[in-house]
Amino acid sequence: MTPLEIDGCKVVFGGGSFAELDGYLSENAARISKTVILCDTNSHEYCLPLMAENLPALTDYEIIEVEPGEENKNLDTCRSLWEALSDMHADRRTLMINLGGGVVCDMGGFTASCYMRGIDFINVPTTLLSQVDASVGGKTGVDLGGLKNIVGLFSLPRMVVVNPLFIQSLPQKEVLSGFAEMIKHGLIRDRRHWEELSSRADFSLQDTGRLVYDSVKIKYDVVLEDPTEKGLRKTLNFGHTIGHAVETFLMGSENPISHGHAVAIGMVCETWLSSKLKGLDGSFPAKFKEYVKGLYGNDVNISTEDIPHIISIMRHDKKNTARGINFTLLEDIGRSTIDNYVPEEEISEAVRFYGK
Repeated sequence: MTPLEIDGCKVVFGGGSFAELDGYLSENAARISKTVILCDTNSHEYCLPLMAENLPALTDYEIIEVEPGEENKNLDTCRSLWEALSDMHADRRTLMINLGGGVVCDMGGFTASCYMRGIDFINVPTTLLSQVDASVGGKTGVDLGGLKNIVGLFSLPRMVVVNPLFIQSLPQKEVLSGFAEMIKHGLIRDRRHWEELSSRADFSLQDTGRLVYDSVKIKYDVVLEDPTEKGLRKTLNFGHTIGHAVETFLMGSENPISHGHAVAIGMVCETWLSSKLKGLDGSFPAKFKEYVKGLYGNDVNISTEDIPHIISIMRHDKKNTARGINFTLLEDIGRSTIDNYVPEEEISEAVRFYGK
């Protein structure tokens, strides 16, 4: 599969991606003073041995380990990472390799971009979600006070390594979390991609490499045209305005859900808004809701009393302006529209639609 490049960042795919990374390490050995691998406890145990055995040039490195989970993606953890880098005398020629899912890649990129005003980093995403979502775009960041990715910046890694070996043993729940972002890419920009994904009775890892590449390529084309989200890149926020709020609301509950599951719920609600406000086929939201609940289950119950709390979280969404809560909506499958400011009464109706 052909590598993708954006402003000096090379995204490599498939079985040969480790060879690409090994080549980078060899070619830049004289320039790199220290290599630091950031991982969580899971990627340390299951992914680091796999990566290390495929990188002959990776002969000397130090490891920083963090606890897994969105609850650890915050400035307190970043401070501990900066202190660890300082304690090991990391300098401006240090290379950080972020080995893990979206939390590790987002937080690692942010940490590296701030340390000494920026050191080089490479992302090696190890979950389907991080491969199709975090692999392209240069968004880094952490949460603050329960608000997702509210502190961050745009900063591109030197390389992103999308290797299928990492996701072969993922639990189905983790696979489905990434699948939601692939669905989103089809809905906003590529009807063929959506039809191919939705035609499957269930989503397995069969033929994942090509589907991942197709999904990443959709996002790549968007980011290439609008790298800092001034216009077209906002289309990638479809499902996320309501989805992020639902994810945050449930995060501290007895039944938290994955990011992908939350985005899938958000997409159901936002297809309803799209049919009401932008002319999307009125029969699609109900069919899509049935499809989503068939994939993710029907065990998320959002009561009428919960909706004001969810909308309160939405009011802090970083996409908003003084005009109100901002949405990306669909005009048709494969065609989206940005900067749609929706009254809170209609948002409430959209959330209620999911529970009907």
